[in-house]
Amino acid sequence: MNIRRIDTRILLFFSIILLIAIVSFAIQFFRHVDCDDVKYYILSDHSQSEEPIEFYDRTHNAKSWKWDFGDGSTADVRRHTFHTYKNPGKYIVTLTINGECTHTRELILKDKYLLDKLGTPQIITSKTITVGQPTYFSSISPEAKTWEWGFGEGRGIIENSSNPVYTFTSSGEKTITLVINGDFSRVAKKVIYVHPKVIKKTNPLDVTSYVYEKNAESFSLPRGSVKKDPLEDMLQYVPVAPKTKTQKDSIENIKKAPKISEDQFEILLNKVAEGSKVKDDFTDFLCEDLEIPVVKNDKDLLTFAQLCSSIKGKKIKIESIRLNKDKTTNCVKGLSINYKVKKYMIWVKD
Repeated sequence: MNIRRIDTRILLFFSIILLIAIVSFAIQFFRHVDCDDVKYYILSDHSQSEEPIEFYDRTHNAKSWKWDFGDGSTADVRRHTFHTYKNPGKYIVTLTINGECTHTRELILKDKYLLDKLGTPQIITSKTITVGQPTYFSSISPEAKTWEWGFGEGRGIIENSSNPVYTFTSSGEKTITLVINGDFSRVAKKVIYVHPKVIKKTNPLDVTSYVYEKNAESFSLPRGSVKKDPLEDMLQYVPVAPKTKTQKDSIENIKKAPKISEDQFEILLNKVAEGSKVKDDFTDFLCEDLEIPVVKNDKDLLTFAQLCSSIKGKKIKIESIRLNKDKTTNCVKGLSINYKVKKYMIWVKD
């Protein structure tokens, strides 16, 4: 009886130890975070100072977070939060998940008031401008990288150099316009007057051959009955010329794509891989062109539609993505992407 009691107690003791080990293993398994599969996003509309920037994490099994924004401010421990940087510059954002996984990302912010400091560019030209003679133009704008000139003769934007030379074909008032760096919110304007071409006299006036005007009575006609002017009837059938579209109208009528950041584009591509989104959900951002070129993993060239088809149903991890946008329409015209897919518990290049 004593031996049987001792055996039972020993068996019960080892059973309890085994149960504790199984429970501990299960807790560690379900709380484990794959540090190579961390998914967090930094969303910003303009990437500038004094703008609320969104920070969001979607890492599986994440239980605690610590955001270090890199500007000396207090760390934030929420999963989804917002932070505003007071000054422009380069910041290193650090996220620590469950106290063990640490990831960093560089954030570059522009000066919100840079455009106000630069002001609207100034247009410089000569004081006297004549039809048929070349006229030189220039501008004062230290930060200018691109120029779009219009010379007020109904031809739209026709020059893209910093110091253009233009020859006017008609006289009168002309409105010169200049757009710097594609910023149509700050269009420089200057009204000038173009003088008609001066015709020089070829022969001196011969006063002796001048014929003086005759008296008015010499040109008088006999009075007759009052008749209707035929011009009144003709004017009823003269078509009215349509209103010419101005440069401002053409700019306003350009259809622009909705704004989307690279992080937001990455979220949508992950949803395509999960199956909750399809390529047609990108139509507005791509201006209805789903065949834009895509450079995959720095070596493969394919279309956007082929990219969506290749990642559908796969578990992917996007390492980097870069969008190529049209400055005027904001349409995405191409992109380069580097990502891995999970095969047999290992992340490999697709």
